[in-house]
Amino acid sequence: MTETPILRGDDLSKSFGVSHVLKNVTLAVPRNSVVGVVGENGAGKSTLFNLLSGILQPDRGHIELDGRTVRFGSYREAMLLGISRVFQEQALIGNIAVYENILLSHEGRFARFGQVLDRRHMAKVAQRIVDAFGLDIDVRRRTDDYDFSIRQSIEIARACLVPREVLGVESPVVLLDEPTSALAKSEEEALFRMIRNTREHGSVLFVSHRLSEVLSVSDIIYVIKDGHIVANVDPKQADQNALHRLMVGRERDADYYHEGEQIDVSGHPELLEVRGLRFKGAYDGITFNIRAGEVVGIGGLLDSGKSALGKGVAGVIPPHAGTVALDGSRPQRPQLRRLIAEGLAYVPAERLREGIIASFSIATNISLASGGDLFSTPYGVWRTAAEHDVSSKYIRDLEIRGATLPEVPCAELSGGNQQKVALAKWLCRSPRVLVLDNPTRGVDAGAKEEIYQLIRDLATDGAAILLITDELLELIGLSNRIAIMRHGRIIAALAAPPNQKPTEHELVGLMTGT
Repeated sequence: MTETPILRGDDLSKSFGVSHVLKNVTLAVPRNSVVGVVGENGAGKSTLFNLLSGILQPDRGHIELDGRTVRFGSYREAMLLGISRVFQEQALIGNIAVYENILLSHEGRFARFGQVLDRRHMAKVAQRIVDAFGLDIDVRRRTDDYDFSIRQSIEIARACLVPREVLGVESPVVLLDEPTSALAKSEEEALFRMIRNTREHGSVLFVSHRLSEVLSVSDIIYVIKDGHIVANVDPKQADQNALHRLMVGRERDADYYHEGEQIDVSGHPELLEVRGLRFKGAYDGITFNIRAGEVVGIGGLLDSGKSALGKGVAGVIPPHAGTVALDGSRPQRPQLRRLIAEGLAYVPAERLREGIIASFSIATNISLASGGDLFSTPYGVWRTAAEHDVSSKYIRDLEIRGATLPEVPCAELSGGNQQKVALAKWLCRSPRVLVLDNPTRGVDAGAKEEIYQLIRDLATDGAAILLITDELLELIGLSNRIAIMRHGRIIAALAAPPNQKPTEHELVGLMTGT
């Protein structure tokens, strides 16, 4: 590489207490390139991004931007010099307008006489940005009026276009941390178009657990393992199995979804019975059952209503009509507290908004759903020792990396390990019915395989599982039966025995109506 890279990290190291998260990491981002970064959850990818974007300071090493050594005191300093970022978890303010989120911290550029905001001009600039990304939205609307996928696209548009359109940076560097984890197919295509466009005048550093995406879009791929760069890969000379081996230290299991462990549930008792669920504007006329040991998958486009259905079945957002019954209990309108007491668990798709409280410890998060019974006496005395012991058990059993003690805050864990905590919160209750909404979103290939094995083990032990997922191969590989939703209704149900799985092509045709 003869030309000076636009961004370079040299010998970067970072520790938190006795935990060495990054060790002597050196990488370079050439001009007008897309550089992929892959690694297991906890490998150090997000910490590396935190250093490059000024959120954290390295303990050792330095950063060069366009050949000059820089030391960012904050994310804002990095952003003003042209380094922008999409975070793994969304960083938008829900109760303000979209245009205010897109131009947040840049309001001074739209102030007249230094005091009066020209909101009309702000909205015009923000609308131009989302239009360039291909989003058909009104930037004057409240951000939370849009679903998770659209909000993700807004963040990506902001990171890719604000440096050039608002700050006037000629060669920006965009850091994308798991940008596609919640995007619809059309929005993924818009993202990859934007990445190609950004490459014409800037550079992109791209983290994703979807190895096929990294291979298809990157010019160079760095592999991080245990805080070290262990390989610098030419994507033209590699495949997914090679990346997986470098990341995890072993070949990917040929039976990745453990289909050979899928059990025949004919004759097993029904543990979950759903009848006539309806929530106006989201889903209507939903009826199905799940037997002990069975995994029923729900697939559909992001606007199909499948995630809303999961919340309805669990009673998180009670439906307007319909009933749910567990293990022969009296059918009733679903109510979360009652269903938890009867043995239901619900793992949401948005773990930081609904699954865990990041500032709380691992132990506190694991006990969140069980304070009224498992972790307190009948007299209301908290069972601290039990909380510590149970949390320690799940740290070991689920291999929650980065957790030296149950008292470690969840904010210090990687996204995949936070997801394991969200699962442990319910597993400690030994649930008979689990509603899982995208349980592997933002989780690396190695941790996905561990979660898939966990789902198989739960089914083998007799649990009934409702699996809602955007991942087609996950849906096909794990499910005994698959229900496809379109416009709030189940329009098809398919058997998915181990040796006769439906194809992706079949499912996509049903989802899109083509």
